[in-house]
Amino acid sequence: MFRARAIRTWQDAELAAVDHMRSIGFAEAQVTGSGADGGNDVIAHDAIAQVKHYGQPIGVGPLRELRGVADAHHHLLFYASGGYTASALKFADERGIALFSLLELGHITPVNAAASRLSARQDRTAGWSRMTPCESQVASGRGQSPNSRAIQRAAELEAQRQTVRRLITSVRAQTSVVHALPSNRYTKDRIKTLNAAHKLTERAEVLLAKSQADFQTHGGRKRLIAMADEKAREAALKLGMRV
Repeated sequence: MFRARAIRTWQDAELAAVDHMRSIGFAEAQVTGSGADGGNDVIAHDAIAQVKHYGQPIGVGPLRELRGVADAHHHLLFYASGGYTASALKFADERGIALFSLLELGHITPVNAAASRLSARQDRTAGWSRMTPCESQVASGRGQSPNSRAIQRAAELEAQRQTVRRLITSVRAQTSVVHALPSNRYTKDRIKTLNAAHKLTERAEVLLAKSQADFQTHGGRKRLIAMADEKAREAALKLGMRV
């Protein structure tokens, strides 16, 4: 299971990408040692990823570079801290490159359909392990046959988390589109809106992470997920999205 780590340097970003790739099925993922220029930073048997840890949105250029190694690797992944331009999103969708957003607190979210499909691999293969240790213990009856009610409750919570995560992903994608607008379209109000949406989605991510903490009760987890949903919806509304 992927565990978020604080991302403050490009080295942190690469290690976070390694952890994330391993969690979605690329068990042998490792850093290539290419350095801070963010070349092909993480490699696995059937996947390769670039990692960019800086504030500006990623354009088409770095994605073209990654696409250049497609013959040797079936899965192409890109991790970025600053979002993606509209042209980069279009390029990635047309060529099946999975785009992920790297958040400062260490959470990683899918930005496009290809990334969501890879993330779903974790949902299918992890299944039971996606529950928190506390939920798993209750569901298993301390090593006996699983309690169907506990399993159902845990599954319902995870479904709610996934709904909020999808909304956060949509907000991130919309933010990337706004970032890609020409500089003369930026106003103080627009910058203020983007900053507010970013803070709200960061807060939603934190609340979702807390909802999986071992010490939380079922009711506590449910309340945290509801709070995360509220923050994500508020962020979406600030960007003019329908929710």
